[in-house]
Amino acid sequence: MTPPGNVLIVDDERAFFETYQEILVPEGYRVEWAPDRKTAQARLQESTWDVVVLDQRLQGAAGSDSGIDLIAEIVPTGAKVIVATAYADDKMIDRAFKDGAYDYLEKLPTLPMMLRIKVRNASEAVRERRLASLNDAQRELEIQGLWAACRIESNGNRKGRLLEDLMVLMFKTIQGMMNTSIRRTSADEEIDIVIRNESTDQFWVGERSPYIIVECKNWSKHVGPIELVVFRDKIVNRGGRCRLGFFVAAGGFTEGFQTRSDTFRKDDHLVVPIGPADLDELVLSKNRNETLKKLHERAVMGGHDSS
Repeated sequence: MTPPGNVLIVDDERAFFETYQEILVPEGYRVEWAPDRKTAQARLQESTWDVVVLDQRLQGAAGSDSGIDLIAEIVPTGAKVIVATAYADDKMIDRAFKDGAYDYLEKLPTLPMMLRIKVRNASEAVRERRLASLNDAQRELEIQGLWAACRIESNGNRKGRLLEDLMVLMFKTIQGMMNTSIRRTSADEEIDIVIRNESTDQFWVGERSPYIIVECKNWSKHVGPIELVVFRDKIVNRGGRCRLGFFVAAGGFTEGFQTRSDTFRKDDHLVVPIGPADLDELVLSKNRNETLKKLHERAVMGGHDSS
């Protein structure tokens, strides 16, 4: 299993590395440092990186701006390159993008906010590409590894990424369930996973839900009714194009969650709770389509995994 969220900082000033580290580590990223070109080349060979934040004016034998020369070496590894610069100009930006850079970051007072956004977008793009490239056997091994890693991960943000990746891969094993995106964020809401329902199975066709959304809660504690209400509103607010959602809680659910869920079983919108024991079953299942149908039936009739 390739751990998600690995970021390499290539910058000859330790102060900048420490700033990036302070911003990104609480977000769940593993952040490491290469202070020069030679170290960066070695680190690229040693590990798999999602994102490389590369200082434009990395000092070296080639003089200032030698950081730009590294882009062509980083891109073939599959990592996304974000060029960090205090001296952005059209010529530099044009060259960086021609060489394959994903984005650039100016060293301005807005750096903390922009770094979070740009690294998150780059990391998500790499995750989606890697997950899509797995064959069936690799996918099953990855599913088992993700769930094992999720259960022992202590960093909440990293645990959340593991849980999202796990659900994306399990849905990919069900014919017609096409993942369209991970973590869609707008000004007023965030949706963890969007599934495009193209199944020909009459069970899922009968749901009349072209889109299915998935909420992943990485909490170690139980999830309660307030979170259920918020998630259900996300389903209802899709203009009739989504009537089904799966609520995944690594720490299980409160009894209040079930009580509130029971009051919602009166219209066309359904939330299917998936707790830790359900995740165990899904990970080991030889037929996840049938397992999901069983969880769906339980949600319709009442009941959930509260462990």
